[in-house]
Amino acid sequence: MSKVLSLTAEDEIIDYCANELCGKEIYFGQPVTKIGHELVCSGKCLIEKIRAVTIIAGREVNQEGEHEVTDPQL
Repeated sequence: MSKVLSLTAEDEIIDYCANELCGKEIYFGQPVTKIGHELVCSGKCLIEKIRAVTIIAGREVNQEGEHEVTDPQL
């Protein structure tokens, strides 16, 4: 049987991951995360897309490294 004839809705590519570093196909019925009108394929891609970073509370991270924050409001 031809693959074309055996395609189901689950085989249908409906979008691509909005994380520019990934770009994987997103298939009909696949669990994804929606950011505005964009879809990302995984939690890892979500974190990368929103540019979130993991830090230690009370420390600030910048390009040179991390250092302790002295402002108690942070």
